[in-house]
Amino acid sequence: MALTVNFSALTLPSISDAVRSVDVCFDGDRVWSIDLVENERTDENSFPWPDSLRPYLRGHTDLTILDSATNKVLAEGKVEFSADEIRAQVRDADGIPLAVNKWGMLGKTLEAGNPGVQDRILDRTTEIIGHLRDMGLRPFVVGGTLLGGIREGALLPHDDDADVAYLSEFTNPADVAREGFRVGHALIDLGYELVRHSATHMQLYFRTQSGLVDHYVDVFTAFFTDDGKMNQPFHVRGDLREDQMLPFGTVTIAGREFPAPADPEAWLVINYDENWRTPIPGYRLQTPESTSRRFNAWFGSFHFGRDFWNAWYLNRSTEADLLWVDGANWILEQNAELTSPVLLEFGAGNGALSERLAAAGSADGRRVIATDYSYAALQLAQERSAAAATPFDTAHVNLYRTLSLAAPQQNDITGSFDVVANHVFEQLGHLARENLLRLIRMALRSGGSAYATLYASPAEDVTFADPTTWHLNQFELANAAHKFGLSFEYVTPATEIPTMARRPYGVRFVLSEHPFPTPEVSMRQRLKRLFMRTRPAGTRAQLEALTNRITELEDELDEYRRNSLRVAELMDLAEQSFQADRSAGGDDSRGGPSA
Repeated sequence: MALTVNFSALTLPSISDAVRSVDVCFDGDRVWSIDLVENERTDENSFPWPDSLRPYLRGHTDLTILDSATNKVLAEGKVEFSADEIRAQVRDADGIPLAVNKWGMLGKTLEAGNPGVQDRILDRTTEIIGHLRDMGLRPFVVGGTLLGGIREGALLPHDDDADVAYLSEFTNPADVAREGFRVGHALIDLGYELVRHSATHMQLYFRTQSGLVDHYVDVFTAFFTDDGKMNQPFHVRGDLREDQMLPFGTVTIAGREFPAPADPEAWLVINYDENWRTPIPGYRLQTPESTSRRFNAWFGSFHFGRDFWNAWYLNRSTEADLLWVDGANWILEQNAELTSPVLLEFGAGNGALSERLAAAGSADGRRVIATDYSYAALQLAQERSAAAATPFDTAHVNLYRTLSLAAPQQNDITGSFDVVANHVFEQLGHLARENLLRLIRMALRSGGSAYATLYASPAEDVTFADPTTWHLNQFELANAAHKFGLSFEYVTPATEIPTMARRPYGVRFVLSEHPFPTPEVSMRQRLKRLFMRTRPAGTRAQLEALTNRITELEDELDEYRRNSLRVAELMDLAEQSFQADRSAGGDDSRGGPSA
């Protein structure tokens, strides 16, 4: 089969099974590496282009396919993606080449076009390890940084960051999470720009003079649990003895020594697998579901979808106005009902609707606050407000955090407030959706109103990677709202909002006449029912019933674990509130404690 390329996919020629990974190059720049063992193929040797690359598939290029291990040319040819008279190059505004990283996003790599970046990364890594030691912690290098040091004595050429962890003395997840929050606050106080992915995973951004990200350093928490497992969220969980961790040894990276586990090979096995010595540039971590569930419940997933929205607003800032304008227009039609002195818009994006709401309420002196968790969206909203005839406020609110429930307090709201959410509910994960419903309940109990628009049906090209294609129908919304003592009126049926391609609808939330949902069945009761249902029978129906009960138990266990994170967040909020020298809120992408 020959090399064929179109806007949808790349189809490779027949390649030897000995080749584990290939590099895809445009005009000599590596833009993507494909793990031929792990990647799913749409058909024989065909791979869909990553979403992050699609905006760059314009014009023409000389495409080359290389064996990642040997740089041997496996296929090449001239490719024309479109009639545009431009070279298809994947570079940032500074002209630095970009490539798809292990998360499917575009990032700078160490291999080309960014002179001195390896030294800068190692300088920062040394600096951060020093700060962590000053905090009384036990830092060491992990992940790709440890792998590169052990295998090559250098940072991995296809990597774009450095990975540092500290070994906590705690074993209880709530204590580990609280410690993670404290470490983040300390790093922010030192002046670092911090983005928090979870209670135990922080990412520090380092920028060029033009403001673009030059490189990252990730900071993780590692800890033992009472079952003898070593844990390093988000991915590592496995059997490791304490003497395989301590006392730390060292690993040499580009002539510099860094602390490392006492038995680094054992760590790399539980981090990757037994084949960690084989270079696979397209390698993607495959985290077991049980590990993901445990870590997400214990420590949260605060960054879920944020990379998508950052890229969306950086690349398509005006498209959002068109995509959701009908919902915005409908919310504006409810302006007479939005009578509170303060209005909070959640998921405000670039602030287009907040600007119109501020203008519509200017005669009454209404204060409008546009909130989002995307730093790119908030920057656009701030620029819009600065240029608006009626300015509005902006605030970082991350609905994936329990801390989001403090948004009214952190924004000095003391009386009634209204809430609007234009096509937000259907684009959220269920935990963020629940927090938005809790905030709506607060608004209604304060004497305010709450309106939302949603799509009732998915886009034709719906995909998990693109939240703009998702939907939430009326039945699903009603079930979610009921759990929080809410119901809603179908103020506008789907057919009355003029968008034709999909079926949007608008709702007004109200407090339910039956505000308290049916009490949850306790874990003890669930276990008792489970055992009663597992008596020997062997029928398919009983097997399905058993499977359903196990799923319910897993969900309840997730919720039980999640309570430890909620406790940690609330205690952290209380601690921060008692510190007069720390602000109550902030923008995580600019170093705020609300990350």
